[in-house]
Amino acid sequence: MRELKSEILGILKAGLENVTSPGAETDRILLHVLSQSRPELDSFGKLYLSDPVPTPAERELAISLARSRARGIPLQHLFGYQTFMDRDYQVNGSTLIPRPETEILVAACEDWIRQRNGSTGPRFAELGLGSGVISCELLVRFSGATGVATEASSEAIRLAESNLTRWCGPRWMDRLRIVPVNPDQGFTPFEPHGLFELLVSNPPYVSRDDEIDAGVLLHEPGSALFPWNNDPGFFYADFILRAKNLMAPGGAAFFEVPHERADQLEAEFQKSGAKQVSLIPDLTGRPRVLRAEF
Repeated sequence: MRELKSEILGILKAGLENVTSPGAETDRILLHVLSQSRPELDSFGKLYLSDPVPTPAERELAISLARSRARGIPLQHLFGYQTFMDRDYQVNGSTLIPRPETEILVAACEDWIRQRNGSTGPRFAELGLGSGVISCELLVRFSGATGVATEASSEAIRLAESNLTRWCGPRWMDRLRIVPVNPDQGFTPFEPHGLFELLVSNPPYVSRDDEIDAGVLLHEPGSALFPWNNDPGFFYADFILRAKNLMAPGGAAFFEVPHERADQLEAEFQKSGAKQVSLIPDLTGRPRVLRAEF
């Protein structure tokens, strides 16, 4: 295995313009490939302690994955999944790859729900279902949670449906309604569905004038990054405009926000009539989640 590890590392180092952590990604490729036929190898420690001898087929697959990664294809797309909140979710190019920052968003929602509802769960809304990880985590963690989610991409909806079926069971549609929308509709499609105790969203909030990683631009959908009108504040402003038609008394809205604009957004939400507005930092200490209580 050491010889294979060295070969993979060399391939990834040759693609440094696309690979920022060759050593860590070498480990991930080896664990992914070798654990498929050895399910007991469920951690890097177990992998290297056991030091398995790769088969010719495993070696060929690992080298192929490394070469694709060196060309810039995300590992998550090569593996077909991304681990999020300790669950493996299917991913592809139709949605954003779930990121650690969004785990902060889900954890903030969970803390609020447990303080308010115990373990039963609220009626919630999610703008931008994507791969389904946020709604799925809420349904899994809270047996009484029900919701409405909007999504503009039909391919993303199919992916989310697959993830929901895997983790919530075949009757997830009894608890979550998915509403296909156009990108410019904002929060309007939620208004016919009544008031929500919880609203959560990681909306498109990147401007085309911002610096974006080239790999993200090549392999993740622009519609999930950039608002339809290139206004990075569009979805936040649209929510503020419609909040009174969406939020139940005592409810809360949680948004993932760009740290560069977090203070500005906090001030705008404070002017909106929310009773309490706060920012929650990510693991680097930068503001990442905005919470507004009504």
